[in-house]
Amino acid sequence: MDEQSVLSHHHPEKPKATITRTTVKKTEEVVSIMLAKGFVLGKDALNRAKAFDDKHHLSSNASATMASIDHMIGLSEKLSMGTALVNDKVKEMDELLQVSEIPKSALAAAEQKASSIMSNRYVSTGASWVTSALSAVTKAAEDVGVMTKEKVERAGEEKKERVPITGGSDFTNTRRDEFPAIGGQIS
Repeated sequence: MDEQSVLSHHHPEKPKATITRTTVKKTEEVVSIMLAKGFVLGKDALNRAKAFDDKHHLSSNASATMASIDHMIGLSEKLSMGTALVNDKVKEMDELLQVSEIPKSALAAAEQKASSIMSNRYVSTGASWVTSALSAVTKAAEDVGVMTKEKVERAGEEKKERVPITGGSDFTNTRRDEFPAIGGQIS
């Protein structure tokens, strides 16, 4: 097997498939670029929506109208009194039926059973393998996160340097050469 192999699957009826570190890095690069562009687009859309709201005062008008309606009918006070009444009834029923004690005792029993199961060497070996696999996935996700953060920062700097196209976003004309990890080739 190749030293570059990260993960291999072999099924008797299917050919052997191998994923190399290079493939993983290329995938991380593409995913991080896509996440960065999505973040920048979302941030741009949010800024435009905020500017529109600031210009037309939609949020402040809606808040003022809701406050006025609430003041006229006293909805907040009624909801607060209703919530307090319901909470009192729930406490009363819990004290009477001791409902909150049932999950506590079930949890204690489950913890005891789990402890005895984990003492089995096959189970602990399997749990160790799963933990290792999850650690590898977590590491890959961290790498993508770091790469995405760098790309978002770079895109923010580039955006300051560019003048946006009227009626469009800075990323309306995404070019294939912006995906260097796969040599500019996107299928």
